[in-house]
Amino acid sequence: MSRRLSISINPNTYLRNPEETELGRKIICHSIELMSETGYQCFNFKNLAKAMKSTEASVYRYFENKYMLLMYLTSWYWDYLDLQIMLNTKNIEDPVRKLDLMVATIVQGIDNEYSEDYMDLNKLHVIVMEQSTKITHTKKVSECEKAGLFSNYKTLSENISQIILECDPDFKYPSALSNNILKMALDHKYYAEHICSLTEISNCVETSEIQIKEMIMYFLKRLLKLEV
Repeated sequence: MSRRLSISINPNTYLRNPEETELGRKIICHSIELMSETGYQCFNFKNLAKAMKSTEASVYRYFENKYMLLMYLTSWYWDYLDLQIMLNTKNIEDPVRKLDLMVATIVQGIDNEYSEDYMDLNKLHVIVMEQSTKITHTKKVSECEKAGLFSNYKTLSENISQIILECDPDFKYPSALSNNILKMALDHKYYAEHICSLTEISNCVETSEIQIKEMIMYFLKRLLKLEV
């Protein structure tokens, strides 16, 4: 039986909280389904409204534009991932064991024990893997930063940094390393599926996550001077 999670998203991301109404949850459900099929570039509110059998106006009551909708989806995922890491490393005293569990959680991405009925979390994971760079690679990034729209990602990154520092308190670049861990977990799964010459990771679904975890831990153990 799945457990529901309490996810907190910056209210500047939306015009009305979609989790509070049936229509809002329907928007999230269908946007994940549609964006996972069409990609971000071809996704628009007209097609979303058609898929929902609703109106564009109803969608615009919740989100200013598709960029803010993607911001909401990725922010939800980062908070979800952060909560998973907290639960999976709770009461673990050995810092290396905690590091290992943290990496395993990031690579796995989705734990079906924790879910929402109106979200396909596996498809959301694919959206984050394929589209999340569009959130920060924009001319409005400074404006979004001032509005606190990256708060979920920054909190996740900071918590990963703290686990890194537990393993090596003198490590100079914990923030940079935490971001690289997240990027490697997403990028190399994508490369394995689509541009295999950019990685040593197999595109076999059964083994790719194990290989990515081993690869990230390989780098971490050497950077943090841990026993291999």
